[in-house]
Amino acid sequence: MTNFIKIGLVFLLLFSAGQSQAQGTQLGLTINPAWKVKMSRQKVTGLRTNQSGYGFTVGVPVKHWFNEFTALNTGLEFEFSAFDGFQNGLLVTSNRFNALHVPLLFNFHLSGNMYAMAGTGLVYNLSVKELNNVTIGANVTSVTNNVQPYLGAGVNRLLEKDWGKIEVGVLARYQLLDVWKNSYEPLDDFNTHLATLDFLFRYYF
Repeated sequence: MTNFIKIGLVFLLLFSAGQSQAQGTQLGLTINPAWKVKMSRQKVTGLRTNQSGYGFTVGVPVKHWFNEFTALNTGLEFEFSAFDGFQNGLLVTSNRFNALHVPLLFNFHLSGNMYAMAGTGLVYNLSVKELNNVTIGANVTSVTNNVQPYLGAGVNRLLEKDWGKIEVGVLARYQLLDVWKNSYEPLDDFNTHLATLDFLFRYYF
């Protein structure tokens, strides 16, 4: 299953690159800083706790225009996420996620060069680590739900320049599946989901 997903993602990138010469399809580069929230709910009591985090995505965005008013954003990106725990002002624990990210977001024209974005996408966790005292850690990838579909919505602005196009915007994402497998005993009494606010900076050739 893991190899199948990786092959599929590579095929998507190669297919997108092959289609980049077609009218209406653009390739680019992106780097997007992000603010993240890890939301946990105790199954019995319903008590909720949130932990703020940070991260970024970098990669190759692909924008395909169906017409002058609608487009599809996809591509292949590497995503990093971190959720740090502090005690007395010192960093003592951290959860670190390394993942592949494939967005599937439709763009709808609003006004001028402003567009709304809505759709879905997929995050595939390559590795998940729990760090204690920042130096001693455990690889917990095997007890996570690696394939994480999400729903997303946002707005963007497309600016045309002589040397290419710049896209800036914000995108809110909510992962639909629990981060941890039900068999992971330390957290089997909790449901944990990740939410992300991406600040988009994309350049298209």
